[in-house]
Amino acid sequence: MPSYVFRVRTPDNVTHRVQRDELPDLDAAMAHAQRFARTLVRTPVRRGQQTIGGSVDVEIADRAIARLLLSEVAYQIS
Repeated sequence: MPSYVFRVRTPDNVTHRVQRDELPDLDAAMAHAQRFARTLVRTPVRRGQQTIGGSVDVEIADRAIARLLLSEVAYQIS
């Protein structure tokens, strides 16, 4: 199984958290990234924070393959 890396980045591109998981394919990696992003924004959204910056980048073999904007995830759950 491929090993995917999930990096949480601030709007100024600073990495704050890295998580690695072996997942069967890109669909599973994207579902994992979505759940991961939702846990990051859930509390700020509940507190009424309007703007949430940053992203969760999905990488494989040190190559970025997708980016989830935390502002979009926050919008989805609000």
